[in-house]
Amino acid sequence: MQKPVIGRPTSATAIFLALAHLLEPKFVAAQAPQPTESVNVLDANSAVVATLSVPRSSIQTSELAVLINDNDPQSVEIANYYQRSRNIPSQNMIHLNFDQNKIYPGFTVNQGIDPADFAVLKAQVDAAVSPEIQAFVISWSKPFRIANFNYFSTNYSITSAFTYGIDADRLTGNNCGATPVNPYYDSRSTKPYTDFGIRPSMMLAGVSVTSVKATIDKGLKADRNLPRGNGWFLKTADNARSTPRNRDFQNTVQNWNRPEALSMRYLAGPSELKNASDILFYETGAANVPSLNTNTYVPGALADHLTSSGGDLFGTDQMSALRWLEAGVTASYGTVTEPCSFAEKFPAASVLVKNYFIGNTSLEAYTKSVRWPSQGVFVGDPLARPFGTQATFVNGILSIKTSSLVPGLSYDLYSAPSATGPFSRIATISVPQYQFATINLAGISAPYYKLEPGFGTTPPSETRAIETPSAAIPSKP
Repeated sequence: MQKPVIGRPTSATAIFLALAHLLEPKFVAAQAPQPTESVNVLDANSAVVATLSVPRSSIQTSELAVLINDNDPQSVEIANYYQRSRNIPSQNMIHLNFDQNKIYPGFTVNQGIDPADFAVLKAQVDAAVSPEIQAFVISWSKPFRIANFNYFSTNYSITSAFTYGIDADRLTGNNCGATPVNPYYDSRSTKPYTDFGIRPSMMLAGVSVTSVKATIDKGLKADRNLPRGNGWFLKTADNARSTPRNRDFQNTVQNWNRPEALSMRYLAGPSELKNASDILFYETGAANVPSLNTNTYVPGALADHLTSSGGDLFGTDQMSALRWLEAGVTASYGTVTEPCSFAEKFPAASVLVKNYFIGNTSLEAYTKSVRWPSQGVFVGDPLARPFGTQATFVNGILSIKTSSLVPGLSYDLYSAPSATGPFSRIATISVPQYQFATINLAGISAPYYKLEPGFGTTPPSETRAIETPSAAIPSKP
């Protein structure tokens, strides 16, 4: 069998289909098990008619634990809503109880949670979760950072503290210096706790229950919808905030702005986007981004702005990352203390886009994109996952659409009459670069399919077709 044809976008009438031939099945011996996940194969009425097993490309819902502060009514309501929306197992709901508004004697304002108080929570959480838990979602909005005596800000956000723990030697060190390197940075891992001993964390934060529920609903709509969307990467006149990521912005657009991939644009000069539609990525450097609400954002959109205190979620000096969520973005990021303009302390567009595109959740893609993450807080729906694989069986045609194929790697597609086999190879597929791909097979009806990296076996002889669709500078003066 020849490898499937890979070509430019074609009209619906020009889609190539390779009819199945009545050939002797080519059965394959069992191979070493690979991490996989299941995709439902749907008919024209969205009923499940088969199961497709594909290489695992993200954390699974069953591996996410929800952290709840039972003393905070918003935290409780959001946790329950998220559990219902995402079908989180009950054993993954971790109940804590602490005073989120605690004020130490001699102080008048709560600016976070004291390291000693946080250590108690961290110990309770670690004792409550099993090794299968790979990530956390935090259902409260305050505290969002670690602060000595709940007042003096430190170099740790609440998400980084839960993810990596706190290094006491770096807690109150030079905030404009290097911080610990993220071992998960640009990793291929989909099991961060198993592989690195860390559990990435994101906050379901917002000014109200209504606003957080809207973010959850938007994230849910994103699941595997394979959006085309538009990516915008801006270099503004604010050099202190725009220069650190400028080269990476340009490289990202150059690498991804392709008909078979994404629609990406780099703009130098304008301070913001106005009246833009279907935004999928929006990254910029600015203290404030005032016209967010004039734009529309696709479900699963990611956006952030490089500035000093975007992670000061309820601050007023600069724009909070929560404004992105309120405008319709699904996840964002900001720093909780002055980081100075190190690109390493903010999301790298090239890493963010790649990992999101191949099927990572927003939590994974965002966490992998920040090399020095201690001062940053992640907010939004952690399970939002617009990319990955879809599959349908309609009018006798199996159609698999995916963004998860690794360039240069050969994949074999199999069918079987049962989950245990025997499996016969029906296609071999590869792509030359990260891109959308559609596999269309006529006359191959089975209750089970699997797509997996090849193991050097000889490809079958029948031809299938694959279609590709169209010195540090402080950032706060």
